[in-house]
Amino acid sequence: MDLPIAIRHSDAICIDHMLPTSTGAHVHTESISTRNRDPRLRRTTGLPAMERYAYLTFGKEIQDALGSGTRLGGDRAQAVLYQFLRGVPIESADRYVVRLDPDGLSLSDVAARADLIGLPIEVPRAGLAPGAPVDPHRLIGVDGGMRPAPVDGAEFLRVMPIRHRAADAYAAVPAEMLDLALRTPYPGARLVLDDDGVRLGLPAPLARHAYADTLRTLSRPLRPADAVGAPPTEITGYGDLLAAMATPGTRAFVTVLAPSGAETTVLALHDAHGVSFLDPGTGGAALLPAAPERITFTPAAGEPGLSLADWLAEIRAARPAAAARPVNRSSAIHALPVGGTGRTVDVIGSPGALTARFHSEITAAAEGVDAPVVVIATDRQQRGPSRRQLANLEWQLFQHRQNQLAGGDPPIVVIHGEAPSGLRELLGGYDFAMVHQPRTSGGGLNLNLDNLWSARDAAGNTVSAPAPTITADLLRKAGTARPAPTPAGEPADERLLSFLSTPVDDVAAIKSVLDEQGSALKSLLPQIGTLGVVQKDLFAAWEAILRIEERGDAALSGAAFGYLGAGDARNTMSLSVVPSLLEKDSETRGGAFDDLIDLTKGPLDDGASRAILDGIRRGLAGAPDQELKQLIYQHSVYLPERGRTDWIRQLRDLAGEKPENTALFEKIALYVETCP
Repeated sequence: MDLPIAIRHSDAICIDHMLPTSTGAHVHTESISTRNRDPRLRRTTGLPAMERYAYLTFGKEIQDALGSGTRLGGDRAQAVLYQFLRGVPIESADRYVVRLDPDGLSLSDVAARADLIGLPIEVPRAGLAPGAPVDPHRLIGVDGGMRPAPVDGAEFLRVMPIRHRAADAYAAVPAEMLDLALRTPYPGARLVLDDDGVRLGLPAPLARHAYADTLRTLSRPLRPADAVGAPPTEITGYGDLLAAMATPGTRAFVTVLAPSGAETTVLALHDAHGVSFLDPGTGGAALLPAAPERITFTPAAGEPGLSLADWLAEIRAARPAAAARPVNRSSAIHALPVGGTGRTVDVIGSPGALTARFHSEITAAAEGVDAPVVVIATDRQQRGPSRRQLANLEWQLFQHRQNQLAGGDPPIVVIHGEAPSGLRELLGGYDFAMVHQPRTSGGGLNLNLDNLWSARDAAGNTVSAPAPTITADLLRKAGTARPAPTPAGEPADERLLSFLSTPVDDVAAIKSVLDEQGSALKSLLPQIGTLGVVQKDLFAAWEAILRIEERGDAALSGAAFGYLGAGDARNTMSLSVVPSLLEKDSETRGGAFDDLIDLTKGPLDDGASRAILDGIRRGLAGAPDQELKQLIYQHSVYLPERGRTDWIRQLRDLAGEKPENTALFEKIALYVETCP
């Protein structure tokens, strides 16, 4: 099917300003007699057209108005063009190309006009004037036969806009219309830039509709090692990549190096639907970086025209999924055995918060699925997970993500009650599904623990009928849901991954990793900030450990590991190192306090230690009393009345030990004591 490219002129523009042509339409403001004498109209409309594209040409006044560089709609000529473009359906706009007679314009002039109207502009190379260079990734070459061709030496150049009017083409089209659109090949020179990156070939909604089920059979992202075939070649720009895919039946691996150093490998396919660039890791169209450092094109081995399903089967056979690495547990995560399978359901929080009946139901259901199951234990249905639970959950999800990248199953997260926004955001960041008990439609507070269970994907879509109990079928529905793709962050170095997967409160294990990989880990420290986690302080404690080791301060290191290994007695260890820190210069002391404060973040989420250490640090730096009071009071949830005695005693002991800081320690002790 060729979707109609006719414009709703009667709604948007007077017919006097639009002339149908053999290749599209001519939009103008001149009188008919003047228009008919315009030599540019004869030159541009006499050119051949690329198959399945429609071409727009403009009269002199509109072309001149585009040169002003101002927003459309400012004068008569621009207003006519604006009215015309406003009537273009987004799916039609995706097939429109503007033709300009260069008439002394440089390529950068053409690019500025493309940005103004939000459509690609095609010009003969021969008529271009010298000018500033244009980003090569915005250019598509076209040969004399109107086929995509390498930019260098192409007879025509097509310049893509920074923001295409059709960036979201087909996003709001129902499934039956997507089927119709896929009956014929899609135009093969599609390059759309948006805020997130570059999309090439088949629009994302069409690619997802056509290929998602097939891509799911690989169940892992591609890696550069998968790109096996003919000798690879480097491609100059995305336009040249489209030219390399112009022949039907072409299949290739494309590996793109981003400025960050991350490499992305995707599949390029020219089949009955047209040219597509597909990412098995997300189950849809590939999103590529806007300014790649390198593009490598590797033609696939085998016969041209091999189906995507058969191609993926070859890839699976060449590199089977790697064995899953063990997912570690902190002291806040507990394991429920799953029958005789040797697998477990991991419970974030106290298993005692869950009923014995639920224990039986969830372990029986987990026995019927291959995917790992993680349960968030809350003692009341209406009470969401704590910050500490969310941090421990993400720490586990991060480990599961590494297994998923190697071909493992993503986990299914289960929670009693409605999922709060923080949990939804967290699962959305990892594209993991969830089973929960949404609040009934009647609204208000509902304490009925027998609310029906429901499965949903990370995009918020319900993917199951309501069920009275947790069953294997419900978990399977959640496990097969494919949420909207979300970037997974940078790939982790294996040594760094091993360190970050070690429970921060398992001191013996942490020290063992440091003994083996300590020097390498210190050099890898900057990579932690590139891992794409949702909670920015998730790995703050691991980072602090590496910085403390780098300092070489035995007293600070001893206090840090004593704190991490203290378990429920952790608060009694928190201030033991303060006297030695007071002897150091202000810069060293401030850095050490920052490290100790960071130890309290992430899965430990020890807000009491964090507030008091931060209060001492700020007080030593001269912070006013009101700031210190507000800081302690903001952490009142971490300072229940029955847990304040040890803190007050330690602070008053410090006041006696360090007379020069007595006033500071007494004030913080008072704020702890009076904390609401």
